[in-house]
Amino acid sequence: MRKFILLLFIHIHLVTISGFAQSYGLRFSSHEVVQEKRTTLNLSSSGPLCFKKNTEISFDLNFIPYKETYFGYIFRTIDANNQNIDLVYNQRERTFNFVIGESFSKTFLVDSVALHNKWVHFAIKFDLDNQSASILVNDKLVIKGPAKFGSSICERIFFGTNSFEGFQTVDIPPMNIRNIQIKEGDKLKYNWPLSENEGNTATDTKEGKIALIKNANWIGPRHQSWKPVHTWEIQGNPSVAFDKNNEVLYIVSSDTLYSISFKSEQQKAIKLTQRLDSLMPGSQSVYNPYNDKLYNFYIDQKKIGAYDTTSRRWDINYTPDLLTIYWQANKFVSKADSSLYILCGYGQMQYKNTVQRYQFSTKQWDSIPVRGERLTPRYMAAVGANEDGDTAYILGGYGSNSGNQVVNPRHYYDLFAFSVKDHSFSKIYQFPEPPEQFCFANSMVIDPETHNYYALIFPNDKFNTSLQLIEGNFHEPNYRLLGNSIPYSFHDIKSFADLYYCKESNKLVAVTLYTSKDNITEVKAYSLEFPPNALASSVVPAKSISHWYYLLLIPAGIIILMIFRKKKPIAIKATAPVPKPVNDLPVVKKEVVIAPVHEAPVDDIPVNEVVHTPVVTSDTEAIISETDKRGQVFFFGPFEVLDKDGQDITRFFTPLLKELFLLISIHTIRSGKGISSDRLYATLWRDKSNKEAQNNRSVNMVKLKAILDKLGVCSFVKEADRWSLQYDASEIRMDLADFQQWIQGPRPLTRQGVKQLLQLLHRGSFLPDANYIWLEDIQSEISNISLDILTESAAQFKSDPELLIEIADSIFLFDPVNEEALRMKCSSLVGLGRHSLAKAAFNKFAKEYNHMYGEEFPHAFNEYSVE
Repeated sequence: MRKFILLLFIHIHLVTISGFAQSYGLRFSSHEVVQEKRTTLNLSSSGPLCFKKNTEISFDLNFIPYKETYFGYIFRTIDANNQNIDLVYNQRERTFNFVIGESFSKTFLVDSVALHNKWVHFAIKFDLDNQSASILVNDKLVIKGPAKFGSSICERIFFGTNSFEGFQTVDIPPMNIRNIQIKEGDKLKYNWPLSENEGNTATDTKEGKIALIKNANWIGPRHQSWKPVHTWEIQGNPSVAFDKNNEVLYIVSSDTLYSISFKSEQQKAIKLTQRLDSLMPGSQSVYNPYNDKLYNFYIDQKKIGAYDTTSRRWDINYTPDLLTIYWQANKFVSKADSSLYILCGYGQMQYKNTVQRYQFSTKQWDSIPVRGERLTPRYMAAVGANEDGDTAYILGGYGSNSGNQVVNPRHYYDLFAFSVKDHSFSKIYQFPEPPEQFCFANSMVIDPETHNYYALIFPNDKFNTSLQLIEGNFHEPNYRLLGNSIPYSFHDIKSFADLYYCKESNKLVAVTLYTSKDNITEVKAYSLEFPPNALASSVVPAKSISHWYYLLLIPAGIIILMIFRKKKPIAIKATAPVPKPVNDLPVVKKEVVIAPVHEAPVDDIPVNEVVHTPVVTSDTEAIISETDKRGQVFFFGPFEVLDKDGQDITRFFTPLLKELFLLISIHTIRSGKGISSDRLYATLWRDKSNKEAQNNRSVNMVKLKAILDKLGVCSFVKEADRWSLQYDASEIRMDLADFQQWIQGPRPLTRQGVKQLLQLLHRGSFLPDANYIWLEDIQSEISNISLDILTESAAQFKSDPELLIEIADSIFLFDPVNEEALRMKCSSLVGLGRHSLAKAAFNKFAKEYNHMYGEEFPHAFNEYSVE
């Protein structure tokens, strides 16, 4: 029996999700542009940086591949005595030179493959005690030489070019830099991650020190936004193919072969010596990476032709025919049997699930009888093969069980594997239905290193639609959105989209085709640097494959229930002191154990029993435990659930289970009465009959109970036709219950009480990502109460600037354009001497104000920075 299937359901916004590595840094324009357009990073724009202890400057570096010239200065410092310390790359010798003034220069090597494909960590150390400078690569000392610093170190620090008089440099290698840190002694003094996405400044995260950049070229957007590469307008019915070895995209037309290399960025348009006027609508092209040949084929006529690069012509002609019955068919080339495989497709009101093969060695076509599980007829699926092409994967699509377009066509969200060896299909998993239906572009890209796959999805119910990149894996049905979307004109058989991967130049390539009524096809190519940055995501679980799974576990559930009854779960009205949140824990994979739900009141579970646990009030200053062994449910900030071992189990909550849990738990915590059955059914199953709603409620409560048992002792109880959630506060902590105790306790709060409330609110506002109509008034009420308490606390502790800054930050979570919070934060920062941070806070506020109201903030910084 299979385990529960997990779905990673995505809510799109512009916040980076923790747990997913984002690409960032600064790219330096180099010899490919004229001198005045090359990049400078000046860490000392406001004057030399001075240190009284031994100092270390470290950073991550890599080179941009496939450039002609790599010679130049990476790093240069200049002290008050005009002593320069340089790091220079010598392309001819493929070595780095470490230079100190006029008298010292030594070379060292760094692995070239790593330098072009990975981040290499460099550190330059200035030793006052020994009057020396040294350089370390990946924490290993490579060179040490004499330097004259005197009693302190004062340096101007440049990366890339610089125009400092007497020390100008214009030759720099094409490189990427990130994570610049400066340590004084053992203390981190400055930190420039270079994670900005726009502008010509970079901000130090420790002191707020600004570094100036000339000709900034940020890495983040290159991994976030698809770059339009080229657009072709071509008469007729072109098709596309991709040579993954040489990273060349081909566009096949009747009179010209167009191509673009993603290594060299060179484009070509080669006129054919003999036109291919018989190029049929629905024909496709493919590049065979195992014999390095480009092919065009038309499935209906079982014909395929190769392109001759010498004669610049195709060795094929097609017979004029009716429209193809294999629109949007998928394809892959198998090295195992030197064959082209074609799967699925659509035409003449019929969806296809046939597998056809062309053997390059014998030049023969055949239809493959298949074994294993049945693949439903479909098209608009994504297909990708592993490195050797002996296994292909088919993801999703649109079709029908019978293959007939008239009979119940639908979207599919399953993943199949096709084995070339025994011609069998096997189903790997099934995605639950998404909130909005979508189809797939033609190809799936598989990363051989991570075994993750990438595909483009799009809603097919509109013409002006868009393609969205997703990433998934073959072990669990989880996926997340990556990068920004690509505009896509979709008109069924008039449109086509595909996805490719450039392994060496680290790019994804997307291509779209749309043929107009005038028979002009617009072909657009886009690129996105790899790995792509995540757009946004949050993990929730998938549905079970079979209800039989639960039925088989009922006997075990009854036994578990008997054990739980002995433990006497306690009413939710009681809560525990506020523990320290546990963040960023690894995902645990455990099999869910199902236990039954209490349908009626249980005699030995006292419904109204209250456990007297410490409440955080002005009289009770409970210290937050460093290690809380209870299960945790976080309502503030992104919804998150941690089991009693601290493992994140949020992914088990499907959208329905999540809303069911929130409905019952929130109404129980806030009122102590829970929610009526009628309201529960009207909210979640308004389109169901009362009996169907009861059945749905019963099944989903069993699933939900199985998840919550991972936290500790709890149960759903129905009393007077109202559903409530009971739990043992010594085993489970819910931050909303803590919040309710604060607002119901004595006011004003003590300083410790305020700190604990701020710690709770630090995760964010109340369920900011939950968009339910029934929740809106509750969110508004909690926001207003929070703002009242925070404003009251600010007036009470107005002489504590550090606390006021925290209070202001919490107010911004609920009201991002609160001017009193701005005044509070800026004046407190100024009072602490952090002027640049105050200015940065003001600028951020002004930007948010402009975004919200569409006009400039009408006040000046000095109006809000008065102490």
